[in-house]
Amino acid sequence: MRLCVAGGVVLAALAAGCAARAAGPAEAFGEELVVRRLGDGKVLQHFEFAVEREATAEDQHNYRLFPRQIGEIAQRHAVRSLQLAFTQGNWREQWGYAPAPVHGAGAELLARIAAPAENATQQWRGLANALSGVFCASLNFIDETNTDSPGMGAGPAGLRRGRLPRENVCTENLTPWIKQLPCQAKSGLGALLNPHRLFNAHFYSMGVSLETAPASGGGRPALRYTQHLTVVLDPRAFGLADDGGGGGGGWTLGALMDRPLLAAACPVASRSTVRVTGFRATPRPDSAAAISDDAAAVTHTFDLLRRRIDDIGLSAEPARNESLAGPVVSVHRYVTGSGGIDGGVEAILTNRHAAPVRVTYLDSLPWYLRVYSHTLQVRTAAGKALRPARVAFSPAVDRGRPSSLAVELELPPASRTVVRFAFEKGFLKYTEHPPDANRGFNVAPAVVSYTLPGAEPACPRPTFPCRTTSSR
Repeated sequence: MRLCVAGGVVLAALAAGCAARAAGPAEAFGEELVVRRLGDGKVLQHFEFAVEREATAEDQHNYRLFPRQIGEIAQRHAVRSLQLAFTQGNWREQWGYAPAPVHGAGAELLARIAAPAENATQQWRGLANALSGVFCASLNFIDETNTDSPGMGAGPAGLRRGRLPRENVCTENLTPWIKQLPCQAKSGLGALLNPHRLFNAHFYSMGVSLETAPASGGGRPALRYTQHLTVVLDPRAFGLADDGGGGGGGWTLGALMDRPLLAAACPVASRSTVRVTGFRATPRPDSAAAISDDAAAVTHTFDLLRRRIDDIGLSAEPARNESLAGPVVSVHRYVTGSGGIDGGVEAILTNRHAAPVRVTYLDSLPWYLRVYSHTLQVRTAAGKALRPARVAFSPAVDRGRPSSLAVELELPPASRTVVRFAFEKGFLKYTEHPPDANRGFNVAPAVVSYTLPGAEPACPRPTFPCRTTSSR
């Protein structure tokens, strides 16, 4: 009898210990959808799904909500932070600020690898190959010839960036992305993800990011894995009338996506919200916040965890000012010259701020475009020469690495500044030409990062520097 009782106590203790280990680190999942009416009648939709997991070294093998494959890849290749984006189309300035950092067309991978220098390259290649298999993409073509290391404070030490501007985005990339969601497309906001509508967009950007969030309230640091998807749709292309802000007509969110908004939120979500700006929304939202005196700037918030919502009706708000505030700093880059021997690059940086803005211009060109660093010029639109605060240049190595140029300068208030430099076209073997070479070569866009001074209008993500890319 005593043995049975003692055995029961031991078994109960073992079961409790196993249950505690099976639970693993604490995890939390949240989802959010931002719907915003743009000035030209198009509609911006930004989906964001985030999973947080305690960064503990004791138990790294039990996963509940956090994607196991991402956790194991990050551990295997010593990844401290990661950003991966697949983009189709260009973000237009007249659409205002993007809800997430804008990336150039194609695929872009940024990662910070905490490994010794002699192993960092091997870990970088292994990371690209692993993510290539996860997202059914051509990331395995990222190698030394299209990888650079942004410097001059544009990123932390050990940051590497690889870009494939020719990469096409399709449902093969979206399907594994959706499968990483805890509820996939079966419930919650993921149920709205209709590939037929998403890929019929004027702008499409899908990506993931992995970062370590600092500890709060005496707790442990957390790994935060975010999946984001941004699309710009034209309701008129789907037969949905736009009343132009007249207050009549309208359509529903489910009709725009051709998918029903399931009444039930994702069962494991601790946060599930829909934020609507620029529309009259029905049913009555849970809360509303005015951004300005403009009626179209009111944000209506629906909490899907508090009540069941079958669908959200949207009709355009009559706005006194249809123009949206564009980015404070924008960049437009183009190629100059003609022929097959030499050419140049000119980038026009526009500062719309009333005060000077310190920016960092980052540009990277393939090895077969040999940049002449001594030809670098920085001038205002009026022709006045500007002296950069710092310039960092890494020359290209034939078939080895791209050239990299970083220029830190201060843009005068309300001005246009031109950055220009010349390059020579290298000789390519016939086997090195990409398919359909007669259409030319794809070059990844330039990137401008900046931080606005004082308490002036900031980016949607104030914890990061503002970031804008050239269209090509």
